[in-house]
Amino acid sequence: MPTTVSVRERRAKGRVFTQLHLTSDSGVNPLSSGTVQEIRETLQRLCAPGTAHGLLLSAEGRSFSAGADVKEFRSFDLGDFRRYMSDILAMYAEMTEFPKPIVSLVHADALGGGAALAFFSDFVIAVDSARFGLPEVHRGLAGGGYLMPKLIGKHRAAEMVLLGRSFSASDMLGWGLVNEVCSAGEMEERAHALCEELATLSVEAFAVAKASLSGGLALGLREAMERHVVAQTEAFARARTERSAAAVASGN
Repeated sequence: MPTTVSVRERRAKGRVFTQLHLTSDSGVNPLSSGTVQEIRETLQRLCAPGTAHGLLLSAEGRSFSAGADVKEFRSFDLGDFRRYMSDILAMYAEMTEFPKPIVSLVHADALGGGAALAFFSDFVIAVDSARFGLPEVHRGLAGGGYLMPKLIGKHRAAEMVLLGRSFSASDMLGWGLVNEVCSAGEMEERAHALCEELATLSVEAFAVAKASLSGGLALGLREAMERHVVAQTEAFARARTERSAAAVASGN
């Protein structure tokens, strides 16, 4: 059976966060075509003003997500496979462009596309028993070569992409791929604390900062710098307008 995506709501300091929770009969929560589509639709919906302050991704079972649904692949022709790959990579790109915080709560192993789902989040909290890996090379495919060198450098990336090794959550913390490592019993407390911190940030301020950060990841240097200038100028203009309005209201 495919992965079920349930929508939950959580609150922190008066802010509402949407949480997508993955479950499956197999317990490995594959990212099937339908699952990818549901996540993409949620990202699109939450871009609108007045929606949730941020998005959390969580799961239950023996994996956070084991990546692509290899059973689904058995029915694919070449066109189907190309469309699937285009869709899942589009989802990752949309996560980078999403103007609000995305937090992955990795309670168990994150492999292949499931590891990428975590790495494309803005923040990752992982339990100490979780392992991360890109094992696609063992199936004659490639995993994450478009991303990993930018995150951890060529030679560490080679261990994951070319050798398909898996690594502990502590390794990932040391490599800068996760933000926090905790016990399973501490996960909820850590998640709530991060949501409370994010709740203190305005949507507009976070969007500006994330646009600059994502530009550094996805673009060439000059293009990233230009995006940074545009984002900063828009923020400056908005702040000036707000100050002017406040001055008029106070009579100064």
